[in-house]
Amino acid sequence: MSLEVSSARKIEEKMNINNIKSTYGYIGFIPFAFFSIIPWIFGGPISQTAIIFQLAYGSIIITFLGGMAWGWRDDQSKQSFNLSIGILYSLVGCLILLLTYFNYILLGLLISVLSFQSFYYFERSTQDFKTRDDEYKKFRKMLSLLVAISFLISSAYWINPYSNPLT
Repeated sequence: MSLEVSSARKIEEKMNINNIKSTYGYIGFIPFAFFSIIPWIFGGPISQTAIIFQLAYGSIIITFLGGMAWGWRDDQSKQSFNLSIGILYSLVGCLILLLTYFNYILLGLLISVLSFQSFYYFERSTQDFKTRDDEYKKFRKMLSLLVAISFLISSAYWINPYSNPLT
């Protein structure tokens, strides 16, 4: 009887952790959504600042995601490769910051779209991801897609000749 109760508690804890991860993940998405919508609402110099903040926030998040590879199981095949790729994503985050600093905003936005989507595909290819439950897999797919869309929305604002803050 205690084994059944213990198993039920573990399942309940796992479901609770998944809910917490999803909640925090979507809360973490709010700045992406906010910074991609602000330019369309207010325009002017505020739009450039919002997009720069979005790029800065995105570079922090992609660096964090790259660092997640350090927490994946060490016994999975290709873990040394996974660590190397994780470091590469952290460096991409630094590159996005540099591009933003030197005012290559559109390039930073496009690299952000590619890096968030490609990180999802990279993570999906690992053994660690394959052992995750379906709810987590759907959550990661949706979150990566939403973040990429937010950068595409900002890119559309940036290349629009009527709204580009540099013209």
